[in-house]
Amino acid sequence: MNNPATDIGAIFENAYRKLLSNDLCNGIGGEIPLYIQPFPAEHQAEADQLTEELAKRLGKKGKSAIVINLYDLCMEILSEEGILETLLTDESSLDKDDILATLDSVLDVKSVVIPRLCSLIEETSPDFVLISGVGSVYPFLRSHSILNNLEELASHQAVVLFFPGNYNKLQLSLFGRISDENYYRGLNLDDVQTPNQDI
Repeated sequence: MNNPATDIGAIFENAYRKLLSNDLCNGIGGEIPLYIQPFPAEHQAEADQLTEELAKRLGKKGKSAIVINLYDLCMEILSEEGILETLLTDESSLDKDDILATLDSVLDVKSVVIPRLCSLIEETSPDFVLISGVGSVYPFLRSHSILNNLEELASHQAVVLFFPGNYNKLQLSLFGRISDENYYRGLNLDDVQTPNQDI
């Protein structure tokens, strides 16, 4: 029998049931309703696909959801700035520090990434915002830097960040190995209780 904590299919099935059976769109103390769904890092590719499927399943139940893959978003921004092709074709000849400095500038969380997230959310005004691709953008974007700036988002949507690693209500551990800065504002979706019911 598969362990529900490591079975990627079971993790997403539980997330689906919780998103439908709980009023997750109300923040606590006026803060944005933010949930973190950890999953085994080795299932990153599957998780990205399952996040898309989750949004479709929620839609069939009358709950709108937008999926924002951070990797795809970053590639789009780099392409718009005319930098992506240069990075891809000339990476071997470019100085590593120059590449990192360019990425830090072009993909600045506060001035670029968060405003783009806000714009995408405002366009559709969904019930749920599902954020994926976290592992793919490391180390250029750090989970805590995204999470700590999410107060810019509208507070009537529940945000679920699918995290490849562990979250113990205090610290994020990317891939189960890399400790991020302390973070305690998000609820671990695994800890949300759901009534037993067929959905």
